Amino acid sequence: MSQCMTCPVCIRGPRGPLCEEHRHDLARILRGLRTGMYELRAVADRKVRLGGGGGGARPAFAPTPMDLSAADLYDQVEDVIQDVAGDIGLWGGRAQKLLRELTNRQGRLWDAPNSGRDYRDLADALRQVSERLSTPGERIVYGHCLNPACKTALSGAPGEPTVVCPECGSTWSVKALTEARRRRFEGRTITGTPARIASWVKANAGVPVKGQDVRNWLRRGRLGRSRKVGRGVYECDLSELLDCAQGVHPGPKRLS
Repeated sequence: MSQCMTCPVCIRGPRGPLCEEHRHDLARILRGLRTGMYELRAVADRKVRLGGGGGGARPAFAPTPMDLSAADLYDQVEDVIQDVAGDIGLWGGRAQKLLRELTNRQGRLWDAPNSGRDYRDLADALRQVSERLSTPGERIVYGHCLNPACKTALSGAPGEPTVVCPECGSTWSVKALTEARRRRFEGRTITGTPARIASWVKANAGVPVKGQDVRNWLRRGRLGRSRKVGRGVYECDLSELLDCAQGVHPGPKRLS
């Protein structure tokens, strides 16, 4: 990701003006929060059940009428949104109303007194909301932070174009992270049964891949550089496996 020497997001400074890239990203963050906060409210009110979970023991006591952890997160993120809105003179109001007004007044956010902090706070809020709305199997592992002094493993929800490192605060495009990971694994292979290969993919991509998925990729030609080396044993290119894994995600389920 290229840097602008005056953009507070690029240089980790306190205020703007935001560069063109982070202006577009701010718009995406606000759109993501509008959708995410709506869905988080539905989860908090138990109108939505996140998919991917299995059965379990019946609780000893009747469940509460609300999902308290989702409700707490909703309140925390609403506080962040209210603080950001206050920086451009918008006071009071609930999350959805303020997000609509912030969307209509993005130009004022680009050079607000705390534009860098506001951007990072909103990006982190979206990350928390996305993580809460994602089942563990939906999180995509993109690789390590590209900051040479950090190297934290980064993950994100499907469809998000950028990832904020929770350790150093750097913002990276998913494209840059996946390209760096592809270069890291380029030319490297794994040999084993489809089940063993699926286990490697799951560990390195955070995606619930099964042996049957690998068999399907092989049969459909999606692993073009693979070859059969024994009965039920294949040699597969690691970068191709990670590319295939990007399309495997369970989804949320809305309760009727």
